[in-house]
Amino acid sequence: MEDISLLDLSAGVVGGLALFLLGIQQLTRAMQNVASNRLRELLVRVSGTPLRGAVSGTLTAGLIQSSTATVVLILGFVVAGAMTLVQSVPVILGANLGTTLTIQLIAFDITRFSLVMIAAGFALSSLKRWEILEIPGRMLMALGLVFFGMDVMAGAVAPLQDDPAFREVLVQASTIWVGLLAGAALTAIVQSSSATAGIVVVLGSQGLVDLEVGLAVLMGASIGHCVTPLIAGFGTARPGLRVAVIHAVVNTAGVALAIWLIPQLADLAAWMSPERTELAGMDRERAELPRQLANGYTVFKLGMLVVFLPLHRRIAKLTERLVPDRDDDDQPGARYLDDDVLDTPDVALELSRRELAHLGEEAVAAVEATMPTALHGSEEQLAELSRRDQRVDAIHEDLLHYLHDIGRGEISDEQSDELLRILAIANDLESIGDIVANNLADVGYRRLRDGVVPSQPTTETVEDFHRLITDRLQQVVDAIAEDDLEPAQEVFDTKPDVEDMRQVVGSHLVDRLRADAPNRVRSYEREVEVVSHLQRISGLTRHIARPLIEDQPRPTIG
Repeated sequence: MEDISLLDLSAGVVGGLALFLLGIQQLTRAMQNVASNRLRELLVRVSGTPLRGAVSGTLTAGLIQSSTATVVLILGFVVAGAMTLVQSVPVILGANLGTTLTIQLIAFDITRFSLVMIAAGFALSSLKRWEILEIPGRMLMALGLVFFGMDVMAGAVAPLQDDPAFREVLVQASTIWVGLLAGAALTAIVQSSSATAGIVVVLGSQGLVDLEVGLAVLMGASIGHCVTPLIAGFGTARPGLRVAVIHAVVNTAGVALAIWLIPQLADLAAWMSPERTELAGMDRERAELPRQLANGYTVFKLGMLVVFLPLHRRIAKLTERLVPDRDDDDQPGARYLDDDVLDTPDVALELSRRELAHLGEEAVAAVEATMPTALHGSEEQLAELSRRDQRVDAIHEDLLHYLHDIGRGEISDEQSDELLRILAIANDLESIGDIVANNLADVGYRRLRDGVVPSQPTTETVEDFHRLITDRLQQVVDAIAEDDLEPAQEVFDTKPDVEDMRQVVGSHLVDRLRADAPNRVRSYEREVEVVSHLQRISGLTRHIARPLIEDQPRPTIG
């Protein structure tokens, strides 16, 4: 037997891998061009339930042929607020399953058609008079490059199957744990689990790796391809890092569970794969192995989806503990708005709804801070109460500009109605902030000027009313944040409770007016003003709840 040329071997493997990666890259770009106009809606619109989220992740990763790109896209959505962390978990699990389409494609023995595919694809993409065929031609040419790269690699490593020294080394190194580490390392280096899958299929087709070790290498690739999202996550806000950590956690945990079941997985993959009974011995094994590897890897990813999907909320909660918020994460101004999605109105409106909930939380915090500050606070505390409104105003202004930019684009009547609904609610929330900063704080300043000191029973009575008003406002904000009409409906249904509490407070203040106490009239005036402003907040809260429960259709995302 001739000596194997190390140069020829290296050039064949590296050159074939380069062609393979170029094909995957071009295929990804072509698929993204096909789906670019609707890709964001595909991910965000149908991720409202765990099952739909998993389906959206599977379809998206299958379309763009990259689970890593899909996870990075999800990362951006979570940072922007178009998707919650809980919603991202099923989508990530689905993306893991979707990427198995790559190995399913490369497992088919069609490398002999690779040059024909390249030539035909180039011809189609070059037809200037038929632009509609350009992208399909690029996709066909990219697939041809993938299969041609595999063919080159297969030809380069083919002599190794008859080399005794190499096979001895291979026997010594062919263990599940070595395969796992090799798959993780190779994927982390080349940043493509598809490349690792292609190499495994090539080695298997040449009889240089068995089914169990090949599955271990593919499992290692599941861990190695977490590197890119983690790098991207460290460059974003904490929600983005959490997405990357979720991706790493579910893949690592999935491998940790499945690595012990590789023999059973191999048996299942062999059972469900087509047999080549016309062949015998090593020829049959080499012919059957690519399909077995592809099917075993798909079953592994499907198993991860089945096991982890019911645990998606717990996984999100665990990640929040692993990656807690930083002190500098809470900055004034908008948190979720993203100009990059303005050309996709449904997604931009979803971000606006998330920001509306953020605005609502700041308004709730401002209202909560009014007691006992308005009745007993110092000038410094009242000044801080006035400054609370600055956070509300900053978010409100950013949101108004964003809604204006959405409205300048082409939007449907339904989207226009939703925009106006968000705008109306935002204005009401901003008005609540103004009541806190301008009216309730002013009552506190005049209380200090008049030397008024409310009694303990009066303080307790007014604070009970304040708590009821604050709880109702929180319910409405929860309805916005969770896209749940029930809390808003409860606000409408409990209007008599507010009226009853207001009458109780009013009766108490009248009784206190009759009391023989110094400065009683001025004290009564200030206390009535506080109750009146709280009543105004209650009215605005109910006004906010109305459009949330009206029977008007609107696009629902997430």
